Amino acid sequence: MRVATTFDLKKRKALADRSQREADNLAERALRCPVCGFKIGVAYSDSTGHIRTKCQKCKHIWVLNLAYFRRQRPRYQKGDYKS
Repeated sequence: MRVATTFDLKKRKALADRSQREADNLAERALRCPVCGFKIGVAYSDSTGHIRTKCQKCKHIWVLNLAYFRRQRPRYQKGDYKS
């Protein structure tokens, strides 16, 4: 079993601080359970791929594709654009 040294702990702390500073400029959005709407997580604007999460309220386990949970751009309405 490997024991963490003071150097390892300082390095981990520095990496955690760096990650926090990088995330400060990113937009975050809430991930909600598809069944009950309970907040099950947070995704940042640069998040991609799939995550596996469990809803604490309804106890379902979900695999969520983060691409489906992005903010949608408003679509043009009739008369909003010039032809």
